[in-house]
Amino acid sequence: MLRADGTGSDVRARYDYVEGIRALACLTVVLNHAVAEAFPILYRVEIPSMLSILHLWFAFGHHAVTAFIVVSGFCLGLPLAGGDFAKPVAFGPFMARRCARILPPYYVALVISILVCFTMFKYSAAMHFDFSAHPRPSDIAAHFLLIQNVFGTGQINYSLWSIATELQIYMLFPFLVALVRKRNGWIGAAAIAVAAYGISYFAADSRLDRAAIHFVGAFIFGMGASWITKSGHHVAQRLRAVALWPIVFLGGLGGVALWTKALPMARYQSVQLLQDAIVMVAIAALLIACTTVKSPLRRVLELKPLVWIGERSYSLYLLHVPIQAALLKVAINALDLTHTERLIFTLTVGFGILIGLTWVFHRVVEIPAMALSRRLSQMKQATS
Repeated sequence: MLRADGTGSDVRARYDYVEGIRALACLTVVLNHAVAEAFPILYRVEIPSMLSILHLWFAFGHHAVTAFIVVSGFCLGLPLAGGDFAKPVAFGPFMARRCARILPPYYVALVISILVCFTMFKYSAAMHFDFSAHPRPSDIAAHFLLIQNVFGTGQINYSLWSIATELQIYMLFPFLVALVRKRNGWIGAAAIAVAAYGISYFAADSRLDRAAIHFVGAFIFGMGASWITKSGHHVAQRLRAVALWPIVFLGGLGGVALWTKALPMARYQSVQLLQDAIVMVAIAALLIACTTVKSPLRRVLELKPLVWIGERSYSLYLLHVPIQAALLKVAINALDLTHTERLIFTLTVGFGILIGLTWVFHRVVEIPAMALSRRLSQMKQATS
């Protein structure tokens, strides 16, 4: 099934398996933060040994954002890749459509998050969210200006840093389209990806490190995957015919999982950039594999519950931190839950309420933003 979303004068095809990938990435982030709230490391609460596998989610929550960025590059590249990106993308109209799609839900979720901070977390609740719930005026300003991936990171709603990073990467898309259609353009794009990694590496432990600049490489990998799946160029056709893409995905993601499980948590930060590079390749390989092969993996990703969540994944991503924290605080006060019981509550009753509120948010806030983005696209078509 195809679902249309306007991008320029083209119609952007969104495949069900793409929604499935979004759903799994988003659910990974939600689980990661549920674990963080139930066993707050900053309060020196250890995950029980019987649940030690949950340590994986502290890594995979971050890698799920990597997957989101790869998918963004793939989806934005799809309507242009069949023509080898020959059609230019005008910066102003493109960013207007992206902002119309992204910012109204973002700002509503930001206001909700601020209200949760100041009404429910005036005093410590011995939860991870405590460390986000007392923002300074500068933190609030940074979030409204969408520079919270550099200033005030982790305040108000600790998942929102990635929205700023993604919007900043979108600003590069028209330039990247102009670049890759040139002779040896993909070599130039690869050089930009390497340079972005270099900046992230040398900016470690600085404010620039928080911006995850290396995610530019993830976006370029997504664009490359769209070119391989759609282009008629002989190189793309040969790459498309390669039967090893599912193995690249499974080997890459499985290798990262085993590596993370064997690695002491204190060592994880030092290998995060390298693991991100492997995840970028793995998710790009998955997108290519699902487009070219009707595999069992694709059928799993196209399951209706996953597609349903994937279509609402942006709303779920924006809301889950303040809603999980608020619900858990109410439950702790009412039931005096142990840390393991906190996780069980969040993943059962809490998750059910979160999904219900996500559905409402999607209907009331996100769908109108999508409609506004489409109207802007139609206005551009009418004037061009």
